[in-house]
Amino acid sequence: MGLDGKAWVRLAQLRGRIATLARGGRYESAARLLGELTRADLALGLPADALLRARQGAALAEERGDPTAGPLVVLAATLLSAGEPASAIDGAQLAIERATPAERPRIEIMARLVGGSAQRRLGRLVEARLLLDAARGAAARLGEAMLAGFALAELAWVDHAEAQPAAAATCLEFAAEFFRRVDSGAAAAVEADALALASWAAAGEMEAATARLASVADNARKLDRPELVAFVDGAIADLSLAKATEAAAQACALAAESAQALPDAPLSRDLRAQARLRQVRTTDDALDRERHLEAGIEIALTLDRARAGARLGAALVGLLDDATVRERAPLRSELSRLGKALSSLGDPELAALADSVLAELS
Repeated sequence: MGLDGKAWVRLAQLRGRIATLARGGRYESAARLLGELTRADLALGLPADALLRARQGAALAEERGDPTAGPLVVLAATLLSAGEPASAIDGAQLAIERATPAERPRIEIMARLVGGSAQRRLGRLVEARLLLDAARGAAARLGEAMLAGFALAELAWVDHAEAQPAAAATCLEFAAEFFRRVDSGAAAAVEADALALASWAAAGEMEAATARLASVADNARKLDRPELVAFVDGAIADLSLAKATEAAAQACALAAESAQALPDAPLSRDLRAQARLRQVRTTDDALDRERHLEAGIEIALTLDRARAGARLGAALVGLLDDATVRERAPLRSELSRLGKALSSLGDPELAALADSVLAELS
């Protein structure tokens, strides 16, 4: 759902109906619409509003004497989406405690999935893996394919945090298989496949990554997801540069073409910034390098600070790697320009990185 007029009207209509139903004593319908409104708020990037609705849903169930485990799991998941992982863990544990015998198996799966995801965000990787593994196993036994897929996808992020991209790729491929078992899982499946390809690329597995490129891109196009095509093209381009293959320039040009074709959005700008900064490294022509570098920096600086820093920092490191891997020493002017851009973000660590690189060249 996008931030357009129709979306806001839909939100207003939902809120009005919820109030009317609650005043009229139609609590079951009100609770259902509260869940719908929570999802709508999250989709619109309104986590505070979503959190309020989730809390109202849990309170409504409590007041009526209804089972509260379900609304509490929704509340825990919303807390996680709102950037409150510690509170999400507490909510997930409370949901398990409140679950009736009949609902407990499924509630435990969802609560452990939320709890494991929250632990990962807090950097507690051992605890996260234990909870997510338990959620995956129980979901598979109960035939909850979508939940098993989500648990595997979260386990993949744990693997990435532990610098095991090949293990992450395997988890994501299994996740995609689970998603494909569900009628509504096609979108999640192609996303998992795209992330698996990128994980194989991060592991330096050129054959595994390129073997999957055509099928992932075709499936993404069928679902009208051009951003996923650009994403996997970029992953192959990064790997080609890292391996210094003869096809690196062609791979980078293809990634740039895919990114440029996307409609304007934060993700599109991110992919375009990466594409232009990659292309600096594919040519020896000074004017082309300057043109790509300036365009890449300009686009990167339109992103949020953390993402801009990641893109510009990666470009800086990439140019330095070229001096070793490709025997192509970067120009001091290029490193200086990147250093100034990093310093402009106001992050002391990034500024120190840029200063240290320039000092090495003095």
